[in-house]
Amino acid sequence: MKTAIKTINNYINYVKNTLKYDYNNGILEGIHNKIKVMKRISFGYRCFHHFKNRIMITQNLITMKKA
Repeated sequence: MKTAIKTINNYINYVKNTLKYDYNNGILEGIHNKIKVMKRISFGYRCFHHFKNRIMITQNLITMKKA
């Protein structure tokens, strides 16, 4: 129990900031996870440019041109 109390006392400022502000990195973690999954399943890209375009399209940052 002493170790748990000591740990909480060491991180008390971080806990206060977490409760005070509404900011978190959940959205960024989700995007990062999607990129990692794409990287695992799409090992056949010839160049980084194509992989980058795939990421941009899936995140709706660019749109594909319609023929």
